[in-house]
Order: sequence, then structure tokens, then C-alpha cells
Amino acid sequence: MNGKRNDKDIILNVVNLKTYFPVKAGLWRKTLGYIKAVDDVSFSIRQGQVFGLVGESGCGKSTVARTVVRLEKATFGKVYFNDLDVINADKKDIREFRRNVSLVFQDPYSSLNPRMTVGNIIGEPVKTHKIAKGEELYEKVADILERVGLSPEYINRYPHEFSGGQRQRISIARALALNPELVICDEPVSALDVSIQAQILNLLKDIQAEFDLTLLFIAHDLAVVQFFCDVIAVMYLGKIVEQAESRVLYERPFHPYTEALMSAIPQIDPSLRKKRVVPKGEVPSIANPPSGCPFHPRCRYAQEKCSEIVPELEEKGDGHIVACHFPLSK
Repeated sequence: MNGKRNDKDIILNVVNLKTYFPVKAGLWRKTLGYIKAVDDVSFSIRQGQVFGLVGESGCGKSTVARTVVRLEKATFGKVYFNDLDVINADKKDIREFRRNVSLVFQDPYSSLNPRMTVGNIIGEPVKTHKIAKGEELYEKVADILERVGLSPEYINRYPHEFSGGQRQRISIARALALNPELVICDEPVSALDVSIQAQILNLLKDIQAEFDLTLLFIAHDLAVVQFFCDVIAVMYLGKIVEQAESRVLYERPFHPYTEALMSAIPQIDPSLRKKRVVPKGEVPSIANPPSGCPFHPRCRYAQEKCSEIVPELEEKGDGHIVACHFPLSK
């Protein structure tokens, strides 16, 4: 495997990643422009870390994940997994890469093949990579089911026989089947009831600690990742606008968009409730983003400079970075 990385503890390094989709029209399907779903995104995840990627629906979070695992083609940039240059890797290296990187999808109803039993769903990747077969495979699948809180007796049942929470446990079991180094969770609880969300989050937290897994956790709700992630990056219209350790971000957000997201987090204790900050207008079309700072049309602090110049990510201390011309100070 050929590639490079800057730090021996970094397991995933995303560098200036761009994923653009052409907009075509007319008889000859002429390209009129591009949807910049991911626009110059960079971040690193360390071994054993839980890295959160949050933002409103349509901001490009899931496209980042799909590009990292090469389900979408990168327009520009680099993705390094350990020492592997993922974007330029050949089929042999990508096969090994996909053994070490697993996905848990958002919808537990569409991500499981309804014609396959639970045993086949979890065991398929194990058989594909020739890790186990026969009785050994059965025991491995049964063990994984127990680890995610399901009975081994379910091994011959089909997905339609389970609730949404149980299906997501099956999805997690499938993701763990190959003992991966990195698990990418693409909004794994957003389609579930609130009571079930807590159970799945606790399960993921326990599994992460037990297996010393590295997680890329994608969500649109900051409340979901508040006590789960070590580091959080906030995305808006294809760009990362702020990133910091979870505790630091919640104590002192610098970007007005992060402030708005955090003000929407429900608080049981009235003394902890913050005044709701509602951004102006609607989220702009990612096919026609505004000039300058992408958030400026909705920002209550915007000044003339914000509409003209795109802010660069700047270090504010303790690894806290923000892309804002007039960062908040508290």
C-alpha cells in the first residue's frame, strides 16, 4: 500500500476533499454547472476517537462519508486511511480497505436485504473475505448478535420480523463482522424513536469502548452527539465552518451557525435553557450558493465583508478552528 500521513496516531486523513456533481440539461446533456456537495473539506481522525460530523440535511455530510469509502467519486483531494491513498488505490487495496472500514446506514428498513436471513446478512462479508465458514461462521454470527443485544435464536429470521431498533442492531452487527478499524455511522439513529435512539447510542458507545473502535459519526442533531463524540466538525453548504473538541464547542461556539444549532438543543433544566437563535430565511440551494461566506444571508451578525469574501478556517486555540470573519466572543 502506497500513501502517506502526518501523524502515526491518525487513522483517517481527509485533505481538501471536493465532490462535485454536474448539472446537465438539453438534448446533448450539456453541463451547465456543478453542485458542490463537498467543497474543500479537510479533517483527521485519530485511532480510538469518536469524530462527529454535524449539520442540517443537505449540507454534504453523507456525501463526505460516501466519498471516503469510494461510493462516490472524488472531484479533487486526498483520503488517507493509515498508509493507503484511498482515492488512487487499486482493486486489491480497496478490498482490504473495505475489510477495515464498515458502514452503518441511516435507514434500517432499506439497508437490509429482505430476502436474506439475519445469519446471512451478518455472515456474508465474513464469507466474502474467507474468514470463516461452516460451524465457525455460525458461532461468530451468534457471538456478534449477543454483543449487540440480540438473541442467537434470531439467526434464521428475516428483517421484516424485527422492529426498527432491532434492525439497526443487526446493521451494527454486520458492520462489526470483520473486526474493522473504522466504523462510519451515517445518521444511525435519525430514523428511530427517541427512546430507541438512546439505546442505540449507548450500544455504540459500549461497543466503541470494548473494541477500541474509531468512529466517524454523522448526525444533524447536536444533542445526539453532545455526550458521544470527542471532536465535532460542523458543516454548512458543503464546507466545514467550525471544529473543536466536544466540550470546548459546547462551552464556547464561535460560528453563528453553530450557535443557532446549539440553541435548538432541548434542556430539561430551565436554568440551562438558552434563547433560541433562528437563522433568517431558508437554506440556500447548494447548486447556487451565495457569494462570500455561505451563511451570510441567514446570519444576524453579517456585515458587508461577509458577502464578498469567503472566510478561511482559522485556529483560535486548543484545536478550535472556525471560518468566520467576525467570530463570536463570550
